[in-house]
Formats: sequence, structure tokens, C-alpha cells
Amino acid sequence: MTKDAAQRRRWTFYEALIIAERGIESMLDFMRRHAQSWMIKVALGAVVVVFVFWGIWNPREGRERDLVRIGKHIITIAEARTYYQNLRDRYQSVYGEKFTEEMAKKLGLKERAVKELINKILLLQEAQRLRLKVAPEEIQASIQNHPAFQKQGFFDKDTYLRALQRIRMTAKEFEANQSQMLLISKVQSLIVSSAKVSDREVLEAYRDNFEKLNLDALFINPGDFRDMAIPTDEVKAYFSKHRDEFKTPAKVNIRYLRFEPKDYTQQVQITAQEIETYYQNNQEKFGQPKRIKVRHILVKSDSKDSEALAQARKKAESIREDALKGKDFAQLAKQYSEDPGTKDRGGDLGYITRGQVVPEFEEAAFSLQVGGISNIIQTPYGLHIVKVDEIQEAKIEPLDKAKGQIIDFLRNRKARELAYDEADQAYAAAFKEKHLDGFAKGKKLTVKETGLFSSGDKIDLNPKMKDSALSLSKGDISPVLRLGEAFAVFQVVEKQEPRVPDLPEVERRVTEALRGEKQKAQALAKAKEVLEKLKKGENLKSVAAQEKLKLEATGFFEKGADPPKMAASEELRKTIATLSLKNPYAANPLFLNGQYVIFHLQEMKEIDPAQFNSQKENFRRALIQQKQEMILITWLEELMEQAKAKGEFKILQEVNEAI
Repeated sequence: MTKDAAQRRRWTFYEALIIAERGIESMLDFMRRHAQSWMIKVALGAVVVVFVFWGIWNPREGRERDLVRIGKHIITIAEARTYYQNLRDRYQSVYGEKFTEEMAKKLGLKERAVKELINKILLLQEAQRLRLKVAPEEIQASIQNHPAFQKQGFFDKDTYLRALQRIRMTAKEFEANQSQMLLISKVQSLIVSSAKVSDREVLEAYRDNFEKLNLDALFINPGDFRDMAIPTDEVKAYFSKHRDEFKTPAKVNIRYLRFEPKDYTQQVQITAQEIETYYQNNQEKFGQPKRIKVRHILVKSDSKDSEALAQARKKAESIREDALKGKDFAQLAKQYSEDPGTKDRGGDLGYITRGQVVPEFEEAAFSLQVGGISNIIQTPYGLHIVKVDEIQEAKIEPLDKAKGQIIDFLRNRKARELAYDEADQAYAAAFKEKHLDGFAKGKKLTVKETGLFSSGDKIDLNPKMKDSALSLSKGDISPVLRLGEAFAVFQVVEKQEPRVPDLPEVERRVTEALRGEKQKAQALAKAKEVLEKLKKGENLKSVAAQEKLKLEATGFFEKGADPPKMAASEELRKTIATLSLKNPYAANPLFLNGQYVIFHLQEMKEIDPAQFNSQKENFRRALIQQKQEMILITWLEELMEQAKAKGEFKILQEVNEAI
């Protein structure tokens, strides 16, 4: 989806209801991009069963290699790797194939994983200092109330135990983990309880996001300044000052073995017992839960305004009476519903299952028969009238039909395990023999060689393997690397370290770099000169024509978003925030996308008061969440500084290399 399309999109009632997670960043991003929506509530993605295990963390003192020490507690490399993989899987499940190793690196997920583990320890230590406790009843309630362990809305012990079996945890281990999570939650609640947001803060923040601006953008392109001499002595001086910028990159040559699961499928045997066990332990994969096809009519209301709520209820009761008298429900929805996402479809929400909608809506909808019309249902989104068009009862695919799918899954899993086992054997043998050839010869495998490459070279090699190779020294043997479904082990057989070349080798590059610097300086001087003229009152269009500069209008955009066709930057947002009709010009030209830009505020549209009032409380909740997050971050940073000052905190190995 393009950025423009995303900005135009409006979330419907149903899309909002199926969201089960909320994050501050995604909430604020959604609010910024969806000002016209009647409801501001979004998250990274819909929850699936496995999400309940993302937070799992099992601190232990074992004999594994240490990564971080905090007081008496040690975070091991194995713990950090496991937590990082869980975090990475979380993003993978949301973004699918779009999420790459490069994205994980840019997001700093390894550092984030270790940071989150450190924060958990700090929180647990603080809980201990405050003598906070978690009662057994609290642990039991948190598990029984989690949708991942429920059937038909009720806790199901078999479902719970099968879920734990899949992640190879005992109930005792999982419940100990839940105890820690609840303890951490209690500490966090104490820390952030002071967060408050005033009406004025809500209004100002809303304006900062949703006022609409139309800007003029005047462009000064450094590339237009062509006529300049580049003296040899200046080239030498520039090179002397910027020598490191012209370093040749490190290069490596590796020899490697790659282990593909598909090469091991012929060795795999699947027994009838394995098929039966998998089928019994994963019933949810072979069944369809009960689902109903529903329509709804929404009448928006403010639960805190008793008079407005009474009027909305009166309106909803009147509509319901018409529906009960036989008037077409779809036509009533088109006429009266205030959910813009479903109104034109006659209120059609499609099929829903339990756990996808808020409890009040779910309870009413699933209690109806086909053709049934509900009483008035009140949810955080307003008042609803629900009609059920169709019911599909729960069903489970029989083993005979699921058997082929199960065999394929088990065969692929076992083949993957065999591939990993052989890769691990290759690593052990290579580590002992200092080369891959002995193992490869014994297994009749071919060792491949890449030839010398650098980080910037295009080469048919997995990016993870490429990055890892460049981080090692000559003779080093990599641990087993997972490359999607495959695995690899490699050895660095040659390495050329980065070096600073002599000037004759890179003189052309140095000359062009110096030319670019001079062009940029001239463009900035011209931009400042033009800006001064404009601030003194000269006409923008006349100056643009006189100086032969490109002038464009952005068109209206929300203040909290980025101007159309311009790359996002914090400096750009800060600049836009300073503009007003009284002071329409930015203080300085801004360098964006290789050009200097002078911004001028042409027009401004105020927020819609009615829209603000309808979204105010949701917006307030998001701001409180943001303030709570900042309080927690600040508090954790202070705890970290205290630990460092006492000598109780130390990172024992470089995080990116260790995990």
C-alpha cells in the first residue's frame, strides 16, 4: 500500500474490533494518519495464539557464557539469543516475507532484546525492594482469562497443556514466568500511576497532529552551480582532511557448506503414531470454530454524557423497533448507521468468531439465532443493534483428510532438524580440524567459494552470511547460521583489511566530493540570500521567477504527517511546527533530498471541533499511554545509571557479535 493510499484509508468498526494488541507508536501513527476516522485505536497486528509466549523469559544462573551482569544477576548469551529470536519472530509474523535480516539490523533488534531483558531484571529487583508479591489466585486468573487457553470463551485445561507442550515448557515453569510478568506489571503500574493529561494538553496535541497546512516549497539545487574551478592544492588539502572517507572497504573470501532441508527428505520416516499425536495436539489447526455472519447498526454516543447517551439510546431503540417490524435491516443500516466503514454495505461485518470482537458485542451476537435481532448493545464505540444472517457451527477436519498436510509438515520439520544436525557436525569437525574439507569429503559434499567481496559488492550470498563473514578474521569458522529454511557453516580463507589509498588512486572521487561540497555551500548561500528577501516582504512568486527557482505547493496535509512527496525527517517536522500565519517562513533553509528548501505557510485549516470532541477521549488515552511510557523509560534509565555508579552493571561481550 502506498503512503498516499494509507493516508486515505479509514479503519472500519470491524477492523478496529479485531485488533487485540495496542502499542503507543502504532496508536500515535494511526491517529496521525487517520484524522477523519470516528475511532482511533490500532495496533501492529491481530493476536494469534503464539503471541502469549512472546514475553516468556526464564532467567537462570546456568554455566552458559555470560553476556551482561546486573547486580547478582547474569544474562547469558543463550537467554539473549532466545529472547531475540522471539522478538524477531514477532515482527516476522506481522510483516511476513517483507521482514528481512536487514530490517532486523536497522531496527537494532538484538540491542533491543538485551535492553528489554535488562529492564525486566531492573523491574524485578525493584519489586523485591518494594516487597511486592503475586498471589497464586492472580496467576491462576491471568492464565484462565487468556483467550489462547480458552474454548468457547472458557478456560480449557487440555488446550493449555497442549500449548505448553508446543513450546516445551511445564505448567510449573510457565506459571513461574507468569508470576514474574505479573510482578513486573505491578511495578510498572506503580511507576506510571502519576501520569495525567489535561484537557488543554489533549487539545494542543490534537492540533499539532490534525491541523491542516498548505505550504509553498522553493527549491535551490546545488547541482545548478556548475561553473567553478577545483585547484589541485585544494584537492590535496581536502583529501588530507577527509582521508578516512576514501578508505577501501574490507574484503573477504569464504569457503562454505550449505545444508538444505530438501536434501534430507528422503531420509525421513513418519510413523502413524507421530501423525496421530500431532493431530491430537494441534486440533485448532484442523478445525473451524463456530462463526457467524453479522450486520450491525452503530449509533455513536458518549458514555460520560448522560443526556447525549439517553438521546442516542432513544434513537437506537426506534431503529430497532423498525427492524423488528420487518423493515430491511441493510436499508436501515445504510440510512442510520454511523460506522462509515460498513454503512454503505448495509452494516455487513462478514464472519466473526469468538475472541475477535469486544465481549459485549460477542456475547449478544453469539446468543442469537439466524435472523435474530439483538437488544441495544453498549460498547466503548457506541450503541449497536446486531442481526445474524448465518451461523456456521464449529467443525474439525477428520484425520484422514488432514493426514497429507500433517505428513508434509512433519517431513519438512524432520528434514530441517537433520539439516541442522549435519551443519552442527560440520561446525564441530571444522572447529577441530581448522577447515571444512575433511567433513565435506567424508559426507561427499561440495565446498563452495565466493572469491573476494566487500559489503557494497553485489554477490549471490545471503545478507546474514555476508555480514557475518565480514565481521570475522582470516581462518575463523562461523557457527551454524540459519538462512531462512537452510543452514550454513563457512570459513574465512582470505581477508583484506580496510586501507586508506594514496591520492592518485582516488583523485577523481576526491575532486567530485570537493566539487559537491562547494556546490552545496553556494546553494546554501543563495538560499539564505533568497530567504532574507522574502522575509523583508518581497513576493514569493516574483522572487522564484527572477531567480529561476522551482516553486511548488504541497497541498493540504495534516500537521502531524509529512508533506506529500517529501522524505520524513525529524528536522522537517520541527521546522513545520514553527510555522504560523504571523511568521509564515521557516527560520532557515532546510536540506532535503539533496536540495535546499525554503518553506512558506500559505494556508491553514483549523481542526473540526465536532470531530475533536468525538475522538477526544481516545486521543487522551493514547497521550496518557505515551506519557506513561516516557515516565517508565526515564525511571529505568535512572536505575541503570545508579547501577553503573555502584559498579553493579557491566556488558561482558559485544551484543551484536555475541547473539
